[in-house]
Amino acid sequence: MTNDPMRMSPTRLSDPRAVLAVTHPLRMRLLGELARRGTARVVDLATVLGEPANSVSFHLRQLAKYGLIEENADRAENGRERWWRMTSERGFEVDLDAMGQLEGGDAAVRVFRRVAEGHVLALHRAIHEPPHPAEAHGGQPRTISDDFALRLSDTELQQLRLELAQLLDRWTDTSRALAEVEDGQERHAYYGVVMAALVHDISATTNAPPKEQHP
Repeated sequence: MTNDPMRMSPTRLSDPRAVLAVTHPLRMRLLGELARRGTARVVDLATVLGEPANSVSFHLRQLAKYGLIEENADRAENGRERWWRMTSERGFEVDLDAMGQLEGGDAAVRVFRRVAEGHVLALHRAIHEPPHPAEAHGGQPRTISDDFALRLSDTELQQLRLELAQLLDRWTDTSRALAEVEDGQERHAYYGVVMAALVHDISATTNAPPKEQHP
């Protein structure tokens, strides 16, 4: 993980066009792979994702256009190969309030929320579906699912957030260091989220009356 403070704050998105660009399925996969690897070339990404190199190159340029990724000059050993990386080690965050004030912002906000909810639902299904064949025969589980309930002050919550970030940074560094290692170990790409909210807010959402349906 870099020590550059400029790369330790999430890239802020408020342009509706940027959100529509990032929610493209292949571009989301590219962002995920760059986050896991740290940096990669078009050929690396095309190989691991099973997509044509020219298609990957086009979508990378679109992500760069909206400031989500950039060329990694540290790995550009010659002028012919481009290495790409996320513009921030912390990914990106979407300013929904600012976006809603712009032309096309309301539609972009709806798209982003739908995609985000879809990720959470897909994660839930993956965790609760029948075990993977390897697990069914006594193998190690390939998912993580831990609920927790805590009572914390605002300061304690921030400390928990910091410690979780440090833990994830350490494992991110490990993942990236092993990205090109051939040691006979079978490794799989994982996606996960860590979420916590006030119980009051969760209860209010769970118990909210259903929205009126219009024909």
